[in-house]
Amino acid sequence: MTTLSTRERDRRAQRVFFVVMAVVMAGVDVWLHFHAGVIRPSAFWVPTVVGLVYGAVVWPLGLRQESRWWPNLVGAGFLGGFLVLIATKTFSPYAWFLAVVIGTLLFQAALPPKRPAARVAARLPLTDVRPWTGSGVTATAVERPFGKSRTKPAVALTTQDGATAFLVMELASFFDGEAAIAESANGEQLTFLTRKGVAAKSSILDDATPGMADGTLFLHSAKHESRPSAAFRDDDAAAFEQWVRTLPED
Repeated sequence: MTTLSTRERDRRAQRVFFVVMAVVMAGVDVWLHFHAGVIRPSAFWVPTVVGLVYGAVVWPLGLRQESRWWPNLVGAGFLGGFLVLIATKTFSPYAWFLAVVIGTLLFQAALPPKRPAARVAARLPLTDVRPWTGSGVTATAVERPFGKSRTKPAVALTTQDGATAFLVMELASFFDGEAAIAESANGEQLTFLTRKGVAAKSSILDDATPGMADGTLFLHSAKHESRPSAAFRDDDAAAFEQWVRTLPED
């Protein structure tokens, strides 16, 4: 029997949650249809069908575009449609609102975002993993407390700003493209691992990295917010990612 990792179990639980929420909202939608004084069936079914299509097709496609204005456009269409229906009183605005949400939830459950193909690397026991060093960073495979009585594989990092640690599953999520920023483990010196260009222009992470090329992997510590703790050279960034992928997540 295949043992699922914590991240895989979380993904499966999220999909189940989406389906449950869609079913609950569908029940609320039907209840509103029969108890909100809607007489004409078309006043309920037309916005329901159109809303399901909008939520299952237009909304996800908009959110998954790289352009930043696409999500705003589909969001404006969703809210605008709701307000127009309230003003015109021709069709049920609540049927539209709930149908869009239901369609989006079902789409996310059935077709979650595709993750970039991970670089394959053989997993090694923590005791067999040698420390990694590069770009002013030293990384060591360790274990850190997780919950009340468990431990998780982690990576202890030492930079010019001191020592901190990241859970391996947090780093793996970052390198798989599931998270834009990785955060150090609870109880450790607050440090972020990210790439230049990901954080908003007005953020501390962007202000601390002027002149850095977009896509550069770097560490930033709350201890010294005016500069990065370390900036990885391209070859070191690839080597560090591959080193992390040799570590077990659980």
